[in-house]
Amino acid sequence: MSDNQLALRDVGSNGLQAIRGAFELSASLIRCGDYHSMTNTLLGLVGSMPGVIEASAYEVFISNPCNTNPCNTNAGNTNEDGGGGDVFFRRFPLSLEKVVNDENLDVLHRLIHTDETVLFDCLVHGSNYILLNVIDGASPRRAVLIKGQLSEDYKSILYGLYSVYASQIALLDRKERDSLTQLLNRHSLDHIVDQIVTYYRGSPLAYDSRKASWLVIFDIDHFKHVNDTHGHLYGDEVLIHFSNLMKETFNYSDFIFRYGGEEFLVILNGVSNDAVEKVLERFRCAVESYPFPFEHVTVSVGYTRFDANRTLHSLLEEADKAVYEAKSAGRNCVQNFSTIADKFTIRRDDDIELF
Repeated sequence: MSDNQLALRDVGSNGLQAIRGAFELSASLIRCGDYHSMTNTLLGLVGSMPGVIEASAYEVFISNPCNTNPCNTNAGNTNEDGGGGDVFFRRFPLSLEKVVNDENLDVLHRLIHTDETVLFDCLVHGSNYILLNVIDGASPRRAVLIKGQLSEDYKSILYGLYSVYASQIALLDRKERDSLTQLLNRHSLDHIVDQIVTYYRGSPLAYDSRKASWLVIFDIDHFKHVNDTHGHLYGDEVLIHFSNLMKETFNYSDFIFRYGGEEFLVILNGVSNDAVEKVLERFRCAVESYPFPFEHVTVSVGYTRFDANRTLHSLLEEADKAVYEAKSAGRNCVQNFSTIADKFTIRRDDDIELF
């Protein structure tokens, strides 16, 4: 029996033993240093509770949400993606596939618009569900859907675990995001890349050109001139507008980072070889035509195809070389590393490419 299972058993006891068990359960979540490991721990704890049939975790992306009755099993969706608004789910652990065949999808659509953080004992299609809904302090929203029925004692335990889990998510989210733009920061890049590598190595579609991922670097042109001419406060305003434009342009399944200074990075997912340049060119045009205050802003873009058998260092080097080529070509353009690779001498050493 694991330590967490022992702690669960202790919580069902009385007096000091119960307090010790509750403390150990909370500590098992707090000890986790990232969302991935903490959610794995929570799912393990919940799955060990008597009466639980299944527990699943999701990231939730909602636009134009509206209030619905979450327990109304006769409520229909207003569109194919969700009830009361456009809703998309990314299942945990990381999956780059759009969730369309998940057996919990209909239940999630019916429950996710509730404003309650913990929704106990909601009957959908004859089965009992519990929803843990992390609404505040995290982007995207998080949800844990539990199929089964718990005793009142275990509901109390679950509520306590949820409180710790939601608080820790808010803390971890702040640590992993840039304070100015609220985009993911460099600190979170390695961890997300590790998850993408794990996904592709376990996916039969890993090398399907219709499901490719791409590492893209964006460098705002002449940003030093912007700061020198108008001041750093205006420069920060440009960065905020630029980041908001990225959020509006790229898909919910993509990952957007402020990489440093005026450099941004995106991992595009599920984009074909034929479509990737069109996607990036569309964003370049959006930046060029955007009404930034006081100054016309453009961006140089370099990208390379993601390969699960390559190091992050080598992929960053390739995208950076492509950005350099875009700058050399006059800026305000998009450059694919594969079209310029012959210009660079590459020496492979233990899968690390040195330019």
